[in-house]
Amino acid sequence: MVTFLFAFILLASIGVITMFDLYLYDRSLLSILNANIFFEKGTSQWMLYANLLCGFVYGIVVDYRFRKSKKSSKSS
Repeated sequence: MVTFLFAFILLASIGVITMFDLYLYDRSLLSILNANIFFEKGTSQWMLYANLLCGFVYGIVVDYRFRKSKKSSKSS
């Protein structure tokens, strides 16, 4: 559930930022999505993606531990 919520919040925030950029910059949807999702070389935007990856992995670990503890409590 944590992983699902993480992915949902991430996609929702990308959607809101894209809609705001569409209104502000008046460019095409694909060019704005391309600018928001893919980073340019030489920028520090890779740090954002590294942190997002760490958060996603952490969400998977939390879900796995929760599922494992739930199964062990049912079997005893």
